[in-house]
Amino acid sequence: MNSHWLSGLNSEQKEAALHNHGPLLILAGAGSGKTTVLVARSGRLIEEKIVSPKELCVMTFTNKAARELKTRVRAKLGTLAESIWAGTFHSFGLKILREFYKEANLPKTFGILEPGDAASIVKEILKDFHHGDKTAYDAERILSLLSQWRERGQIASAGVDEYDQAVEWVLPHYTKRLRHLGMVDFDGLILKPIELMEKNSEIKDRLQSYFTQVMVDEFQDTNLMQMRLIHLLTDSHHNLSVVGDDDQSIYGWRGACIKNILDFPKHHKNCKVVRLEQNYRSSPAILEVANSIIAKNNDRHKKVLKAAGKVGENTLPQILVFENDIEEAEQIAGEISHYQKMGFKNREIAVLYRSNGQGPIIEAELRKMEIPYSMTGGTAFFDRKETRDILAYLKCSLKPNEIGLRRILNTPARGIGDRSFEYVEALAEKRNLPFWKAALEWAEAGVDERAGKQIEGLFLILKDLPQQILSYPKTPGENLCDFLVTLGYKTHLEKLAPNALVAHNKWKLIEIFGRILDRYVEKGTRTKETLSDFIDSMQLRDILNDDKKDEDRVQLMTLHGCKGLEFPVVFLLGIEEDILPHKTLGSDISEERRLFYVGVTRAQYHLVLSRVQKRQRHGKLMDAVPSRFLLEIPKKLMEERIGPRRASPESRKAMLDELYKKLDGINPLT
Repeated sequence: MNSHWLSGLNSEQKEAALHNHGPLLILAGAGSGKTTVLVARSGRLIEEKIVSPKELCVMTFTNKAARELKTRVRAKLGTLAESIWAGTFHSFGLKILREFYKEANLPKTFGILEPGDAASIVKEILKDFHHGDKTAYDAERILSLLSQWRERGQIASAGVDEYDQAVEWVLPHYTKRLRHLGMVDFDGLILKPIELMEKNSEIKDRLQSYFTQVMVDEFQDTNLMQMRLIHLLTDSHHNLSVVGDDDQSIYGWRGACIKNILDFPKHHKNCKVVRLEQNYRSSPAILEVANSIIAKNNDRHKKVLKAAGKVGENTLPQILVFENDIEEAEQIAGEISHYQKMGFKNREIAVLYRSNGQGPIIEAELRKMEIPYSMTGGTAFFDRKETRDILAYLKCSLKPNEIGLRRILNTPARGIGDRSFEYVEALAEKRNLPFWKAALEWAEAGVDERAGKQIEGLFLILKDLPQQILSYPKTPGENLCDFLVTLGYKTHLEKLAPNALVAHNKWKLIEIFGRILDRYVEKGTRTKETLSDFIDSMQLRDILNDDKKDEDRVQLMTLHGCKGLEFPVVFLLGIEEDILPHKTLGSDISEERRLFYVGVTRAQYHLVLSRVQKRQRHGKLMDAVPSRFLLEIPKKLMEERIGPRRASPESRKAMLDELYKKLDGINPLT
């Protein structure tokens, strides 16, 4: 036996790594070293010649996970590891279809249809179904239903639901269009290999003999279609090892089936189950909170995380209670500054939240305090098209510039087409004028009168905009929203959005922008200078966060985006009813509780939860109540603090000393 593969493993990890044949379920708790076990088992099986490298198949959910496994095995095995097949389910399906393209009725050079293109095809098909109106149905919902139908092999509607009837119409046309294009969509990369193995026993036998050991990572995230593929690959030899954690199953909304991992021992005779419960990530205090949260879920494989190795810091997790969401954002930014002073780097701090709408206010505070940040798993608020459009209007109202003017000249649409742009560009080049000045000379440029009058109208709007925004009795943010409604920008968003919900959410972000503007202006006076300073502070964020060389940034992300990561300091915002569990997205309370558990188990040393007493919703400040999940945690496991952090005598003295130094340096005559 090559014991070097087992070096450093605990007893449970060794038990999993030493398994040779038959079904194996590794229940890997958060931070329990599952990748280490996968690497050790893969390397040992190859080195002991139980499997040849090319007969080992490892299914992962990301290419990054597959690369890490191969890299770590190669470090000990050398070039032998190159023959291991490791990759995502979709890349595995592609490998099979490349080999058996004829049997799958595909051209040799078949292509892969991107999801965006799939939606466009569905919209075109729907146009014929609904008398020329391709916006009558939500194409994304149709695509989701198409996926479910194809997974079940369904071809006809079972009832009178209008979406089911639409899918019944779309399905044959969509399949025919894919065939004509010689393409496979993402679902097809899994479905077609399944069809090949189910209909052609020779292909099934070849694949089963080709891959004699199959391992699946993040097994709790598999859907029914992926489970069918796994079963077909292994039902003759049963050498199937799956690694996962049912307590971290948080993707039910996109088709993941938790029953795959919960029922695995029932469906696989003589299945060996190994529990990895030693956690190498978090302090005992954090693990106590995590265990108390997840214990409230009934349908799960029982396990309790225990701290392993050196503990380091073991401070009690905190729950901070603030008056409202503005104070929450201000004080959390202050807390981040506090941890920076304790010696933590920006990249060691994460701010997590349930939904993207919670991000913009904390973004604004971090930018104000010049704390660099990075947003993962979504477009940062100030990178969104809508935000950049508004900033362009504000900038051009104070001083027109080419980039801003190009952005807003025909947004919303006012009949200024590409040809008008070309004429203005030509005049600017000919007379060496700035683009905006050339635009005002539209007649000389050759722009037609209708478009030219629109250009003139836009400049008149921009001239009056600062005064309009800064006028009383409404706040600047409210005035800005009124302006955008009158301008037709809200209607513009509604026309571009695929459905009413997306349009509503986009407009909500505009209202948040208005609140950020209000907060900035209330610190100063209602002047053009204050408005200019606000725009400058927005631009500062570009300098702080677009420098790719500086990766030392606070991490902002949703709870769904944080899985698999770890940070010394973690903030979880908005632990309130209707946010976590989510009012509209949280119908599965067990999954929402698992989502909370995932967030808590990202923390290594310091965990800070926050909630507010009142939160802004639909333009009104409304009462907020603590999440039921928060109330389930024994009080002794957390330290509660209401309101802002009070400065210690030492820090107050340090701040005063710093202030006196600055005052001493001021020359009263200058």
